[in-house]
Amino acid sequence: MYILVVLALATASTVAQSLLNATARYPQLSNFNDLLSSFPDVAASLLTNISVSPQRQTILVPSNAAFDAYRQRNGASVGSLSSSDVGNILNYHTVQGALSSSDIQQPSGLVSNTALTDPAYADREVLTGGGRLAQVVYISSTDVATGARIIARQRNVLTSVEVQSGEGNQITLEPTPANWSGGVFYVVNGSVCFLTLPVNLTDTMTAQNLSAFVQGLNRTNVTEGTNAAQGLTCVCPINEALGPLANTTGNTTDGPASLLATLTRHGLTGSYYTTNFTDGDLIYSQDGYPILVSRRGDTIFLNDAQLVGSNFIARTGAVHALDRIMGYLNTTTNVTTPANASIYSDTANIPSPTPAPTAAATSTISGGVIPTSNATGNELLATGAPTASATDAAASGTTAASAGGSTAEPSSAATMTVLQWSMGGWVLAMAVVAGLLVL
Repeated sequence: MYILVVLALATASTVAQSLLNATARYPQLSNFNDLLSSFPDVAASLLTNISVSPQRQTILVPSNAAFDAYRQRNGASVGSLSSSDVGNILNYHTVQGALSSSDIQQPSGLVSNTALTDPAYADREVLTGGGRLAQVVYISSTDVATGARIIARQRNVLTSVEVQSGEGNQITLEPTPANWSGGVFYVVNGSVCFLTLPVNLTDTMTAQNLSAFVQGLNRTNVTEGTNAAQGLTCVCPINEALGPLANTTGNTTDGPASLLATLTRHGLTGSYYTTNFTDGDLIYSQDGYPILVSRRGDTIFLNDAQLVGSNFIARTGAVHALDRIMGYLNTTTNVTTPANASIYSDTANIPSPTPAPTAAATSTISGGVIPTSNATGNELLATGAPTASATDAAASGTTAASAGGSTAEPSSAATMTVLQWSMGGWVLAMAVVAGLLVL
């Protein structure tokens, strides 16, 4: 029995290691370790053997090359930032749930909640009870900006994977995870060094060269309200499609064919990502017009408009790009399947909008549900701040939206974090009890 206790002690010392100890085995991660050691106040959960979150986590660890790229791009090191800025960066690199290699190979991609809840970068929704819906990243094995596959497969082994963050910027992960006591970690490589903290909707559009939509918002005086709206998704026609209308000197606000009406029809209440767009689904624009989702392989259509850029994460929602202005769905026909749908192209036949359903969407998390507010939706694309928060439409398979004791979790989670033991601690405790019983 003494031998079993010794073996248990050895196992515990191997399993129960902080992220700092786990990454110390990799020379290419020394800059990350230095960053953790330099900011112990914001990195406390990663410096100890016990995770402060009741859930296991995935940490995206930038390599020394990523730190060098950051310094070259910004003219200063990450370590020169304030403690709060470093804390937000670390939180955005903390994905909720221990993601395996198979998790990040999902064909349609994976939307995962992070630990970032600072409203300066994550303001999609305030939950019932005062918690805040965490910011997300989009993980995919394809280039989501162009739809082109960017990975190579040899003997069915994934060789790279992309994580998309604010402004549509991507980082590259090495696809094999390593373990620490609080979950797993992946090494970040590539010329884009760190995940980009999300900015507002119009800055996100500008970063993706969707300037005609931004111009249209400015011309109709709704930019401020659009950026203030929580839980707003904008599906923006590309400049070539929207430019003529955005530049018009004629009608901008009157009637369904006006610039303002066109912009509003391309706004969706809720944070929609491509993982939410299911073939045959009928969703509604903010002003109540129906939008039919059609999927053809990896290609997604909203009515007759094709997504040509997607999952650009913004502070209050998401941005996608369309190849044209969406046509109007003919709801006089059976639209239960895409084959039966038709599109009005003549503006003279524009139908009246129909009331949008008020059923609230939820965020599905590993078989559970994050509490969401019972909001009825925003007056989106309207001047001024919204009067109600929008529901989140995060994807099935999304991991938990808590940030180490965030109030987005049930209140009992705080108690669990105090009592939580690492795996190694449990092994040690069981072994010692067994030894005492034998004695």
